[in-house]
Amino acid sequence: MHFDLVPAAPPDLPASQRGRGELPTRYEDIAEDGRMGLRPLTHALGAALWRDILGRHAVVRALGKDGVVPILSRLMIECGGGPISVRSSVACEGAFAVSRAVDQRGEPRLRMDMWATIAGERGRTWGPTIAGAGERIPIGALYAEHVLTRPFGPPEHRKVASLGEAGATVTVRESAWHDPASLMALPDGARFLDDGFVLDEGRTVFGLGHTDSNQHVNSLVYPLLVEEAALRRLDAAGLPTRRFASFVELRFRKPAFAGDRVRIVSRLYTRGERHGVLAAVVDASEARAAEPTSARTYARLELVA
Repeated sequence: MHFDLVPAAPPDLPASQRGRGELPTRYEDIAEDGRMGLRPLTHALGAALWRDILGRHAVVRALGKDGVVPILSRLMIECGGGPISVRSSVACEGAFAVSRAVDQRGEPRLRMDMWATIAGERGRTWGPTIAGAGERIPIGALYAEHVLTRPFGPPEHRKVASLGEAGATVTVRESAWHDPASLMALPDGARFLDDGFVLDEGRTVFGLGHTDSNQHVNSLVYPLLVEEAALRRLDAAGLPTRRFASFVELRFRKPAFAGDRVRIVSRLYTRGERHGVLAAVVDASEARAAEPTSARTYARLELVA
């Protein structure tokens, strides 16, 4: 299977910026047809990069001493290859680069960008052996952008404009900046099924179980919220709901915290044989059926049969 919605890692990155690892699978990671879901694939960044090359790279150690932390700002995940068995682990290969971009305010920002590909062995958890069992097959790919910042420093020192001495250990690439709200544009080759954005019937109240050690709601909470809202929209439109979420892009504008109340506004579209939604997670007190302009998180999600 070929994954083409997630950008591939640049071919010129040195070996010191590439890593690999193994990712064990949990029972809930694999759908009934053997495809691995969006959220567990994200852990490939840990298996291939954070626990390997990033844990010992000089640029990461230097930035950490300066209080600089990579904060996730954009995430793209694509999946669908299979089937694989829950009894096997999957192999992950990753790469990272430091990028410089100019944001929507015209200010320079430094990012740590990461790529990963994930492969597994064709197989089945239950039932007779299938043809090609044991064959290595691609099951997913992902791309993540992390803005470098000093989250625990005073406000005037949080933005990172230079790597300082750490810059000697890595090449800084020039890259584009993507405004979070621009994700609400209709993808190429797609057409809307809704006349406008629709306010989802559900409301989510975040608790401590939604958070992580970064003191805010974990990034992997959002794909599930958006997928469930997308399935409700498909159901309301009389469209099939026995669908698999095969792609998501998230752009994080503002974190959410335990105790926050949010709702989702979304707009259905179709692209070939896929159905998708453009969605935004907004404060419940400000939610309305209109194109979002100040959401906490923007998302695009696609589902396939």
